[in-house]
Amino acid sequence: MSTATETRDDGVTQPDEMRELRRSVGLSLFRKSPFRLLRLPVTASAKQAVWQCDKALARARVGMALPDPDPVPWLPAGDEIEIQEATQTMESPLARLVEQLLWFDFVDDPQGASLLAALIGEDAAALRAYLAARDGSLANRLNQLNVRLLLGFSLLRGVGPRIATTGRAQQAANLAWQRAGGVEVVDDPHRAILASGALLGGNEWASLLAEAVSGWGELLASDELAAHVRAKITTLGDELIGHDDVETLVAAIRTKLADVVVGETRAEMARGSVANVGYLSALAGKSHIDAEVWLVAFKPLRTQFQAELADLQPEATTGNGEVEDVAAYLERLGSLADRWRPLDEAQLLGLATMIDDAVGEAFGRLRAVQREKQLEPRFRDVLARVSVVAASNSIKERVRAYMDRLTDVAKGMCHFCGKRELEGSSCASLSSQREISRTRYGNTISVQYQVGARPVARCPQCAQRHGFLKTIGSLAFFSLTTSILLFAALKPSTWFHTVSFGAGIALVLMAIAGAYGLGFVARAIGASVITPKGERKFDDYRTTTAHQGLRDDGFFTMKYDYRPDAWELVNKHGVKARHGGMGDSGEALKWVIQIGLVILVIALKVCSSSHRY
Repeated sequence: MSTATETRDDGVTQPDEMRELRRSVGLSLFRKSPFRLLRLPVTASAKQAVWQCDKALARARVGMALPDPDPVPWLPAGDEIEIQEATQTMESPLARLVEQLLWFDFVDDPQGASLLAALIGEDAAALRAYLAARDGSLANRLNQLNVRLLLGFSLLRGVGPRIATTGRAQQAANLAWQRAGGVEVVDDPHRAILASGALLGGNEWASLLAEAVSGWGELLASDELAAHVRAKITTLGDELIGHDDVETLVAAIRTKLADVVVGETRAEMARGSVANVGYLSALAGKSHIDAEVWLVAFKPLRTQFQAELADLQPEATTGNGEVEDVAAYLERLGSLADRWRPLDEAQLLGLATMIDDAVGEAFGRLRAVQREKQLEPRFRDVLARVSVVAASNSIKERVRAYMDRLTDVAKGMCHFCGKRELEGSSCASLSSQREISRTRYGNTISVQYQVGARPVARCPQCAQRHGFLKTIGSLAFFSLTTSILLFAALKPSTWFHTVSFGAGIALVLMAIAGAYGLGFVARAIGASVITPKGERKFDDYRTTTAHQGLRDDGFFTMKYDYRPDAWELVNKHGVKARHGGMGDSGEALKWVIQIGLVILVIALKVCSSSHRY
């Protein structure tokens, strides 16, 4: 035990243990009871309280206690200020009745004398026997609940008699079991609960407090207690209080019990005892006391949790962008929510609401991210984390709806960059045709085709880029072809004099084909240079929905047109007109054939003026 001490205002030195007991809100309910400090029965009048107060103050000033035995000797004695406050309480009828009901009635309880003797002697066996015995009277039931409150708070602070022993399991096994109707039964199962400490994980003090608070909650909602309070008011005979104040008195008791539990919860939080905080909050959830009472009582406690939540620093940056900043914050928030969840299973502390508010702020930060970032897979992962951390179904629904919205937006985005919305006038086109019937009329065969075309989503920027790539390929092809033609036309007559006419034409055609291939190479090099990282190349059409749609319709051989206005041309001239051409590759081949014919004519002319190359 620590030997550190504390000096009170009256100069009396107190060890740390006494200071801890004085700060306990639950023990103060009994430690500062006017009936304990003044050694008065619950039937005492206000005048008796005043006379006893003078006697108690006189003895306290000289360091002496009242001659009557202390009903709760393991708790610290009261000081002069507490004695004066006790007297004022006795003079206030409403406060006096609240204290009276939360103290022990040794007069009306048939077993009151044995209870008083057990408390004075700190007799654990006698207290255990008292709690096991039930005579059905309301005074006895109230005393039993108050004894459980006293012992529960005392055991929480490590003082007072322990009513459960190491052999409690054996006591539960030794109950008088009887066989009735083929079933083993026992007359009083409450003994088993008391002996085993089964409530709230087998923790003894938590079990006692759970029984006490839940029992008080049931009584406060019953007409029996209301009638008992009316009888107490009548017996008191004070003009300042009447039967109309019954509800006020019951509400005051309910509020006081809630404040006591919350006060102990706050103390356990300050001590860092997370398990005890969980026990106490669970106790509140099973108390049969209205949730509104607990929500008001726990309100001051929520400030401590809010301070811990604020320490997470939602504005902290990781240096990897807003999405990663929110992801890191959600990870910390999720860890805090997992730690808080057992503390507020009944949701009376409002911890889930605080977590949801923080998650809502994170969700707002995600929605403010640039649209192109929102369409990335990492953004969806972080958005899904929002739904996991949140406890509110409304936030989960909002996240789900936002994901659906992103899916719809992604469908209207450019297929190549995925960052900008498509425009119909800039879309590429994918077309195909297939034979559906063939009919013979004499020597004539009539063939019918089914044609189809679909747009490939594209934005104006990507369309401009693809048009530039097409220009690069064309310029490379025509530049090389022109060079070959000029070389064939202007070469010296002595060159290739051993080359035959046919071989010359073959060489020219091969050179033109090479120029055509080099045009494709130039286009591929240009695409690799100007296409930003992470975007699709200009010829990536096989992953589009248009390609899949045509495949689903039964088309297999397709032509892709990536000119800047390809789909606009389809809409203008029709699918058949566009597909009737040879596509981009066919158009280039057409130019190759035309140029080849020109080269052939020039070659013939050159050859006709000379016998041999």
